[in-house]
Amino acid sequence: MRDNVLLSRLRRGEVSVASFLTVPDPFVAELMAQSQMDALIVDTEHSPMSSEQLHGVLTALHPSDSTVIVRVADKSDVYIKQALDLGAEGVLVPGVSSRSDCEAVVASSLYAPRGSRGFGPRRASRLYGSRADYLTRANDNVAVIAMVEDVAGVDAIEEIVTVDGLSAIFVGVGDLAVSMGYILNPGAAEVEEAVSAVARSCASHNVPFGVFTGTEVAARQWISQGALLVTLGSDLGYIDAGIARTRDARANLF
Repeated sequence: MRDNVLLSRLRRGEVSVASFLTVPDPFVAELMAQSQMDALIVDTEHSPMSSEQLHGVLTALHPSDSTVIVRVADKSDVYIKQALDLGAEGVLVPGVSSRSDCEAVVASSLYAPRGSRGFGPRRASRLYGSRADYLTRANDNVAVIAMVEDVAGVDAIEEIVTVDGLSAIFVGVGDLAVSMGYILNPGAAEVEEAVSAVARSCASHNVPFGVFTGTEVAARQWISQGALLVTLGSDLGYIDAGIARTRDARANLF
């Protein structure tokens, strides 16, 4: 099993930047593998990606130096186990709203005696080294990142961050804004204060804090408040931006 570079950076307190993959196509994944991001997050929650397509995308990402994380569709152990067995180097798990949620997520990600991850790393154990090497290193080398994205999660953050085995907290600003009644205004001051409250709790417990940013301005803002994991761009976003540039160029031709 290769060293988890993202996890090492988080543990050293170094800022990392990630991009999202949402298009279930191996060729798009190959292009994204050249992005030189610290991490690439394959999104199976908000994309039409089947387990077979996820396998293909992870295969295409194999040569990348970026740490490959899968945002699973749900916090169920079935999805976590599947992502890790297919070779993900960590999971980004949505909907963690309580300490018990977080404990279950960590347990699903780690082998006994630290957890209850089901045994069957069919692809993961063949990527780097031997099966014995993978099984020896997996518990200390898989990133377990819990997403806090609703009011209940913010309210319970002091309990969530004390769960042993948690690698980081990541705030999903969009869902958090919706849960607070700001579906059309995720940048509302009240939403930002809720994110800041999570950041402060993470800092006080020495737990790495991450947040969905999307823009360079937002990334700089949250890095200044202690964020160690921020996001810039996605495959779909790059396509949208390219289409917009081409549309503008066409309009200027005549």
